[in-house]
Amino acid sequence: MSTPPPSPSNVGHGAEEETGKGAEEVTGKATKTVKAEAGEDGGALINIKVHSQTADDVFFRIKRDVKLRRLMDMYCGKHLLHRKAVLFLDPDGRPIRPNQEPDEVGLDDGDAIDIMLMQVGGAARASQSSA
Repeated sequence: MSTPPPSPSNVGHGAEEETGKGAEEVTGKATKTVKAEAGEDGGALINIKVHSQTADDVFFRIKRDVKLRRLMDMYCGKHLLHRKAVLFLDPDGRPIRPNQEPDEVGLDDGDAIDIMLMQVGGAARASQSSA
């Protein structure tokens, strides 16, 4: 007799651990596991808080050797944002590039990334008075 295909009711705890090789998004009590990019198996997990101007803080658990593009894509997908419409800033206020890894940015366990909405314009041209 053949075994049934995996379903949420018959997949055990081990299946979640097997796929937990990339970034995990932690919101409240639920954890969403995302498969990692191809690469080494090494790398400790760190927790990173993403703080936004307009939304609640979101916590991510990622490996140190995973590109931050995955975190950015997951955050923007969850909040229906275009990745080029927001700026991700490290704890010192410097922009984070998608191809960087947490160690390159200097992120440690428990650090926070800020997200700023990109704004264009807003400055009015100063009026020149002829006297």
